[in-house]
Amino acid sequence: MHTNTESRTTIRLEALAGLFPHQVATATELISLGLPNDELTARCRPGGQWQHLVPGVLLLTRKPPNRRQLMQAALRHAGPGAQLTALDALQLHGLRAVPVAGPVRVLSARPVEPAPEVKVTRVRVLPPPVLRRGFLTAPLTRAAADAVRALLPDLEAVRAVLTEVVRRGGVPVADLARALARGAEPAQRVLADLAGGVRTVPQAWARALLTDLRLPPPTWHVELETDGGVALGTADAWWPDPGVVWQLTPNPDDHRLAAAGIVVARTTPHELRHSPSTAVTALHNAHRHATTRPSPLVRGTRMTTNS
Repeated sequence: MHTNTESRTTIRLEALAGLFPHQVATATELISLGLPNDELTARCRPGGQWQHLVPGVLLLTRKPPNRRQLMQAALRHAGPGAQLTALDALQLHGLRAVPVAGPVRVLSARPVEPAPEVKVTRVRVLPPPVLRRGFLTAPLTRAAADAVRALLPDLEAVRAVLTEVVRRGGVPVADLARALARGAEPAQRVLADLAGGVRTVPQAWARALLTDLRLPPPTWHVELETDGGVALGTADAWWPDPGVVWQLTPNPDDHRLAAAGIVVARTTPHELRHSPSTAVTALHNAHRHATTRPSPLVRGTRMTTNS
């Protein structure tokens, strides 16, 4: 009979994991359900069925925790109303420019015991949260600002995050500038590029390259059409005089642009990053060739962007 009782108890305890999202529970919750404290302690010892994730928060399995379980543990550790922010929040918003790594970052309005796995930013007033895949998540602008602060001084990672947040997330550049007005000065360079119409990381590299060349500044992110109003396609960068387009990614419009008399220079992102001299040569050749031809009867309109 004693063995059967132990068996029934084990089944009941193992079933507890299904009661909690991602198999994550606080010790207080488990004790309130009637689990004796010494049983809880025994199950979390080396070789036991459960494990501690952060102080006071348990994972009800011995398997290594996945990221979602760590996120759930961070929220439980930070207390009621806590929100995920930074890279984990960006992923929940559907943005993945930079892989998630390191501690889970959360916002909380209450003091929280430090833990290596969790970085808590205490705020006086929490922003209105959004629910993403079952997690309370900071709004996109706040999540992006916190991600930038966590990534600095890695400017390329910052550029990737901010570019994706503006281009795919639809956040106005002005909102990000306000959110990053303090303590993230290097990010202002990226925001200046974005405000100037740059919408991809290769465009940002290209803009930096042009600062060292004796060429007039182009117009970025342009829709081109003939004087008669016939659409020709888009250009990453456009010099109306002498009529040069610079494409940084494959563009199916290039044949129409060339047919209209535009000289098209092409540079791959890999060349921009690892062989900028190739891009410089292509640009100089394109401008030199364009000056030997009549300027095309083409006009460009900067594509609408959030600013």
